[in-house]
Amino acid sequence: MISSLHNGVSALKSLTQGLQVLGNNIANVNSLGYKSARANYSDNFYLHLNDAESGADGVSNNNLQQHGTGVHVGSISSDFNQGTIETTGLDLDIAIQGEALPNGGGFFEVVNPTTAEVFYTRAGAFEEDVQGNVVTRDQYRYQLQGIDGLVNLALQDGETLISRRIEEDGKVNLIVSLTDANGATEDIIRNVGQIRLVNFQSPQYLRRAGNGFYSNGSPGEDLAGLVGNFIPANGSNGKIKQYSLELSNVDLTNEFATMISHQRSFQAGSRVVTTSDSILQEAINLKR
Repeated sequence: MISSLHNGVSALKSLTQGLQVLGNNIANVNSLGYKSARANYSDNFYLHLNDAESGADGVSNNNLQQHGTGVHVGSISSDFNQGTIETTGLDLDIAIQGEALPNGGGFFEVVNPTTAEVFYTRAGAFEEDVQGNVVTRDQYRYQLQGIDGLVNLALQDGETLISRRIEEDGKVNLIVSLTDANGATEDIIRNVGQIRLVNFQSPQYLRRAGNGFYSNGSPGEDLAGLVGNFIPANGSNGKIKQYSLELSNVDLTNEFATMISHQRSFQAGSRVVTTSDSILQEAINLKR
């Protein structure tokens, strides 16, 4: 196989992977808390037919012959910048308003109640289950973590819920009407916990687990470098915004422009393959 044919094939294979990344971004343009990804390309190792050498008189020989062997996907990086925040009006819809803070201001921490596996997410669509625990609004029902354990909104005896208020610093308060033994009622504010935010030193090492969840590795691992600050609106952590959800940060204009570039590059790689095939065909014809 001539080198140009191998180079063209490597371009087709790598660009196909890049198109898969682009397609996944576009498919998740409406996914809550989704963070876009990008394929980063690198040139393959080179064949050094003749390297620079130092001659007897100390003058280097610059008769270099280095041939590349194509391209490959060096890495796939994630963009953790904050997406657009949309107002929903639901009191357990919460978003992390990180803006220019590192990594968009952190992640919510949720736990699988069956396996105790920990995940991190920017999708803040939550609801209350029958036990009063705040869980994700999907089929997984992962439990939202607070500073001191689960966030639980269960009412106490004699209480009637009026509203739920979540402050910027993550404090969760219940405004309830309390009825005493004499039948008298009084409206009170009761704090039931504080939402925990988690940030990482190197979020690119987080593993995507699907459904907007990320993993920091197997139990006992710390792949992304957990930062020991869990208080919202403090340090590199963003503010909590109630009645809101963070949408995907995918920029469709940029994705389509990149897709056009990939398409043209793919066509050029295909042309290299067909041209190399024509050269091989001519070489075969010479033998006849």
